[in-house]
Amino acid sequence: MRDGIANPEDNGDKPVMSAMLARLDRYPFLVLGLLLIGAFSTSCVAPLTGLYVVEGLGEPPWKTSLVAIVQVCVTLLTNRAYGRAIDRGVPVRFLVMPSIICFAIGMVMLGTFQVYWVYLAIVSVLLGIGAGVLSVMYSFGRLFAEQTGRNIAKFNGLLRIQTSLGWMVGPAVSLTVFGAYGFTVTYYAIAVIAVIWFAICLLVVPASFKTHHPGSRDPNVKIPFNPGLLIACIPVFFIGAANVVFISAMPLYFSTELDLSPSAAGFEFTVKCLVEVVVIYFCASLIRKVGERRGMQIAAVLGVVFFAAIYNATSLADVLVLAALDGLYYGIFAGISMTFVQNFAPEQPGVATSYYMSSLFVGGLVGNLMTGFVASAFDFQTTTLFACGFAAIGCLVLSVMRDASHSEKAKAAS
Repeated sequence: MRDGIANPEDNGDKPVMSAMLARLDRYPFLVLGLLLIGAFSTSCVAPLTGLYVVEGLGEPPWKTSLVAIVQVCVTLLTNRAYGRAIDRGVPVRFLVMPSIICFAIGMVMLGTFQVYWVYLAIVSVLLGIGAGVLSVMYSFGRLFAEQTGRNIAKFNGLLRIQTSLGWMVGPAVSLTVFGAYGFTVTYYAIAVIAVIWFAICLLVVPASFKTHHPGSRDPNVKIPFNPGLLIACIPVFFIGAANVVFISAMPLYFSTELDLSPSAAGFEFTVKCLVEVVVIYFCASLIRKVGERRGMQIAAVLGVVFFAAIYNATSLADVLVLAALDGLYYGIFAGISMTFVQNFAPEQPGVATSYYMSSLFVGGLVGNLMTGFVASAFDFQTTTLFACGFAAIGCLVLSVMRDASHSEKAKAAS
């Protein structure tokens, strides 16, 4: 038994651990470290996109949206294909490696060919495929937790902490390098990190590691439509979109309308991330007490309160105090949402995780587009009200939907 869950050897549906999986069982930080460097690598790119298109290539800002749309569309298709491949029994390593290679090639091309159409037509496709690796690594973490008898909700929380830690450091590092050396050196440096990421993948992910769930590997069997899984993604979409709307508008809202220094947004984000990491760690205890759906409701309600309060902020002190609330609501959401969605398809973790990640990607795209439209029609402060509305819709959906009929609450509660 581990954390109150039977080991794979105790369950006839789960295989006996191989030697390489047993090594990971002894050193689970290797799995977490793989996701950490992946999150760090991909987060380094995020703050450079707008700067690269507008300042580096001299293109109008709206062309940044075209790159984002192409990349998100490719990522959605990649997530769908990867999720089905995982549940059909394709080894995880064969999915992770191509994505990392595409990501590294994309970085080299950005540093070498500073031409907009190359970015739009080629690099955005490569980065879209590369972004699909995050869904695969989350699925890998879920399957690893199951096959080694770990608490799934707790391990999912640890996976999300690695993502948060990567995003705490990555953007700051890439912007610092860019400020000192420019785009070319920065993109080449990220490519080098991707090569290190690839090497770690070869060392950490067993070549034969794949799903252990029976009955899902026959390619001739059509996967049935799962309406519950689709509905579970709706609140994830709205709460995720609300977060992106605020993050996109925050720097200009604070500087132009609250008349705060440009560093205010950085301070807010730092406080948020610190609180978020701590909250995610304790989310397994919250799930034990209230369950996944009610935990998501709590996150949505706190999100509504935060967005309504930040709309009325007037000083840096207000911003920093509310940043803790920002981290609290999003930490609960981040720590619970993946387990919440996966539990609607426990026998198909690959498909469930791809749905989850796709909901976040689409929510992010809609959030970015909404920020531009609302800020153009009104102001950046008004975008917080739209974020509040998105969180409220997510809360409403959670209130009327049912819990997962096949929820693994015994595992989450142990």
